[in-house]
Amino acid sequence: MPSIKKVGDGIYELDLKGYVCPYPQMYTAQALKKLSKGVKLKVVIDNPPSIENIKNLAQKEGVKIASIEAKGGTWEILLEL
Repeated sequence: MPSIKKVGDGIYELDLKGYVCPYPQMYTAQALKKLSKGVKLKVVIDNPPSIENIKNLAQKEGVKIASIEAKGGTWEILLEL
């Protein structure tokens, strides 16, 4: 599994560039289980179908999607646990 990096106070990043479905959703689910309530997880992807899959996962897990930003071929999905 790709590693979760702390990038700020209560903010973590999971870089999933280069992974295709179902891996971004799978790795995001694993990361959510490792993090505490109240933190934020920024998931970075470059596979467009993964956006919907991660949105569905967040809804299923009761995690808020704070933002989804396109960054020139990649997307950053900020999840609030």
